[in-house]
Order: sequence, then C-alpha cells, then structure tokens
Amino acid sequence: MIPLVALWLEAPFLLGPRLDFQHRSGGPEKTYIVETMGSGVALLDYDSDADLDLYLVNAGSLAPFAGAPDRLFRNDGSLGFEDVTREAGLGDDGFGQGVAVGDVDNDGDPDLYVTSYGPNGLYRNNGDGTFTAVVAGVEDSRWSASAAFADVDGDGFLDLYVCNYLDFDRELLDRLIPQRFCEWKGLRVNCGPRGFPHVSGALFRNRRDGTFEDRTAAAGLETLDAYALGAVFSDLDLDGHPDLYVASDSTGNLVFLNRGDGTFEDRSLLSGAAFSHAGEAQAGMGVDSGDVNGDGLPDLVVTNFSDDYDTLYLNQGGLTFLDSSDLLGLAVPTLPYLGWSVVLEDFDGDFDLDLFKVNGHVYPQVDGSGTGESFRQPMQLFWNDEGRGFREATSSVLAEPRAARGASVGDLDGDTDPDVVVSVLDAEPVVLLHQGSPVVSLSLVGRTSNRDGIGAKVWAESSGRKWLREIRRARGYLSSGEPVARFPEADRLTIEWPGGTRDELGRLPPGFHVLLEGEGKLTN
Repeated sequence: MIPLVALWLEAPFLLGPRLDFQHRSGGPEKTYIVETMGSGVALLDYDSDADLDLYLVNAGSLAPFAGAPDRLFRNDGSLGFEDVTREAGLGDDGFGQGVAVGDVDNDGDPDLYVTSYGPNGLYRNNGDGTFTAVVAGVEDSRWSASAAFADVDGDGFLDLYVCNYLDFDRELLDRLIPQRFCEWKGLRVNCGPRGFPHVSGALFRNRRDGTFEDRTAAAGLETLDAYALGAVFSDLDLDGHPDLYVASDSTGNLVFLNRGDGTFEDRSLLSGAAFSHAGEAQAGMGVDSGDVNGDGLPDLVVTNFSDDYDTLYLNQGGLTFLDSSDLLGLAVPTLPYLGWSVVLEDFDGDFDLDLFKVNGHVYPQVDGSGTGESFRQPMQLFWNDEGRGFREATSSVLAEPRAARGASVGDLDGDTDPDVVVSVLDAEPVVLLHQGSPVVSLSLVGRTSNRDGIGAKVWAESSGRKWLREIRRARGYLSSGEPVARFPEADRLTIEWPGGTRDELGRLPPGFHVLLEGEGKLTN
C-alpha cells in the first residue's frame, strides 16, 4: 500500500475551475512562427480585495490580421472568476504575447504592460477597479515577448525591460519563400528564427512622472545578436543591484551585470551561462532564478527546444555559473520536450525550491510524422532533494498532453500555498490548485523602495541553515505572478530591501503576512 504522503508528493495539484476563455493564435498549420509562440498569463490583485485575479493575453489571426481581446477575470474569493474586462476598461485586441505587472507610479495599485506582435500597451490602474490606457513612452512597436519590471537605478521606481524577438515581415517572407514553409526533419514547417534579422531588447527608465525614457543604448543593453524570449531580474552577485538574465532562442543567452549607476556590463561569455556545457547555443524560451542548492546564491534555469535539455546553471560566485543539468538529474527527463515557462518554487514545503515547467512543440506537423515527437506534451514537476538533485513527479493532471506556453504562480484560493495558472495555445487555460499545508507567505510594502518591494531579498533561518527568496513578479515565459516569499515556519526572517533598509522578524506562524519597510512589524 502506498503511503498517503507519497501519493500527495506525486500529485500535489488538482484541476481548478474552468475559465470561459479560448486562446486563438493563427491557423491550425501554424504557417508563420508568430502563430506558434503562444501568450502569457498574469496573477494580480487589481481591485485590492486580497484575492488574486487573472489577466489572460490573447493573440488572434494574421491573414486577415485580427487581434483577439485579452480578458480580465475577477476572483470572488471562492474560486469563482467573473469576466470584468469591459467594466475594467481593458480588452487589448492586438496580437498579444506577454504581460508584465508592476506598480509603476507607487500608488499601491498594480499596473499592466502587455507586449504584442505590434505596439505594446501600458494600462494604468485607477484604483477603483478600472484601468486607463496611457501613452508613456513604452509603446514599442516591434515584436515583443517577455517583459519584466525592476528598479535598476535604485531610485525607488520600477523600470521596464522588454524582450524583442525578431524582425518578422510576413509579406517579405511570402515573397522570398512562396510556399511559406521551411524543412525540419523532413517536415514542411514554419520558418525561423534563424534567417530573420535580430532586434534589440529595450530598457525603459521610469521618469517618476508617469512616463518612461528609452535608455537601452545608454545603459549598455543594446544587442543585435540575440532572439530574446524570456527575462528575469535577479541580484546574481548579491551586491544589492538587480542583474539581468535573458533567454535567447538559437543564440547565446545574455547575462548583464548591473553596475549600480543605471548601466550594465555584458558578462554573457565570461559568465558560463550563455551556452551549454559543450559550448553550444541552445534555444532559450523561459527562465527563472532561485537558490536551488541552498548556498545563498541565485542560480539560473532556462528551458530549451526538444532534442536538447533544459539547462540549470549553478552560481559559483563572482557572476560565474556552471551547467549542472546532468549532475542534478534534469538533462535526461527534459530532453524529449520543448519547454516554455519554468518556475522555481517550494511546492512541498521543505524550504528547497522545486521546478515546474510546461511543454509543447512549435510544429503541429510532428503529430503522426514518425519523428517520435508530439505537438501536445505533458507538464513536468521536479522535486528538489536538498540541492543534491531533482526527481520527476508523476501526475495524471500534469501528464495530459497540452500545447502549453505561459505559467504563473500565486495563491488563488487563500490557503497560502502556491497554485499555478497555465496558458495553452489555441485552448482554454488550466488552473492547478495546490493541495498542501499552510506556509508563511510574506508580502512587502515599500516606502523608500518601490511599493511592491520588487528586488528585495528575504532570508529564512531554520535549524542553523539559511534560505533565500527574491521578490519578483516576472519570471518564466510571457507571464507574471504574485510577489511574495514563501517558506515553511522559520526561526527568523531577514529582509534586505532594494533601498538598503533592513528588517528582521522572529518566528512567524503559517499564514499571509504583510511587512512595511523600515518598521520591522507586520500589518494586515
């Protein structure tokens, strides 16, 4: 007889409520690369009622060009989700890709930034349940993918980095390749990314007056040799400044050291986190950062194409990394799948960060092709064995094949443990409700730092050991989650704020807690 604890460890998720939402992205053959990339999802409490709501990005069709509207679903506190898109003044109908959440004006209400194949949009939260589309200097018209907010210059306001993928011109492609298809493993499939011109990602500095300025070149972040898809800000060298890691498709990943003066240094080649252990470029899609081996240093994980493994880079200090995917047991089980969003989160309440990722191929033509691959693929969950390695869990909920793309983590049902919402190409999203014991869930309210405490480091001490969490929203692929630190009950918590303030807390019981910067006390 299998113990009940073992059964839970293999299947910690239950399917949650279905959402009245259908993702659309081009035709069934995915003739163009832009049709197969999918869209993201965001979890945010837009109406300040202490329940996480859902923002789902949609795409649409290319021929003829017609965007499908994004949707906002309000959480009623009992896992009932009501479509409030129209009432909230939302419904972006561009060819949507990703979504980033950040309180850009420090007024306590989360704002939305939506990336697209076409102009991106910033939606300011009015604080009354509605949003207003604003022109703020971040309307990048290139094909953008993931985006992430962070206070890169330490002025207490969130700046914005946007991944731009490639220069896609459908009409030019049709003229150059009239049959509209390229070849992969003998199959006629969509073309790209190789062969398309690169475009640079963009850094927008918050002017603190409701507008942004493009500081890409001045900050040293202009790149013309990458197909950027995923981005995460993380203080990789623990110097108090958020560094930037960018997952790049078919070209080397990018590592930028934040100098602390609003500029960055390209450390990609020197870092060891640009290529695989064999020195080869992979096909970076989604990315996350977290201390997986308990040494107090943020490590990096990036998902890749099928017939290649997802890469886990262990931080060696000094902004250098070692590809440890095979050593920690991730190489072989991830090899058959094409990975997208990935998150490092403690799903079993033992302090160690586990790994959750979603998969799905880019070519529908692989089904029945004899290549041994499938368009729809299972999700994967890996338990962390105290930093010594990862073990794949099995679950019928995760094993159902899907063409998944984005994934966002947050507490949807108010029990403090991490739930997951997954976006699926040309299908309805999947809500995964975590079935675990309550944990300490710590939310931060900045004063001299940015309002959400984005970039803060939270250290938990228990039984003589310390564990690190960084507060962020953007991670994975095209998606944003809840900015909280989760731990089992710990003896002591130390919070290092982006502005330099330090707060210390004693033992906290399981539950949701809010800390005000500089006061060292909790509020509800």
